[in-house]
Amino acid sequence: MIDLNATLLIQWGIFIALMIFLNFYLFKPVLRVIDARQAKVEGTFASAKEMRVQASKNQDDYQARLAASKEELFVRTSAIRETAAKESRELMDKARDEAMAQVAATKDRVRQDIEVVRQELVANVDNLAREIAGKVLDKKI
Repeated sequence: MIDLNATLLIQWGIFIALMIFLNFYLFKPVLRVIDARQAKVEGTFASAKEMRVQASKNQDDYQARLAASKEELFVRTSAIRETAAKESRELMDKARDEAMAQVAATKDRVRQDIEVVRQELVANVDNLAREIAGKVLDKKI
């Protein structure tokens, strides 16, 4: 059987005093440390989540700028190719025109030279005919 006497009240008093003492000097500081640690962990998770969101935005922005740069590069290279092709056609046309002009000039010179030679031959036909006849006949005519 249990004796209920004054020591039970003293033990309860000591127990309550110990609980109050431990509450102020052990439990509350430990709970504050645990709460601070929990807040720090949650803050770190929130910061990591925010960083992931920002990284995703940065990656999307980078991809958009990269696509825009590729498009701009494609437009520039297309313009350069078109300009180069146009210049090449112009140079080829110019070279073809110059070549045709030179061919025409050469043909005109050849015609003129032929005409000069023909006129000389016509003027010298009589002399040449005498010389040829003289050589064939072996006489001077």
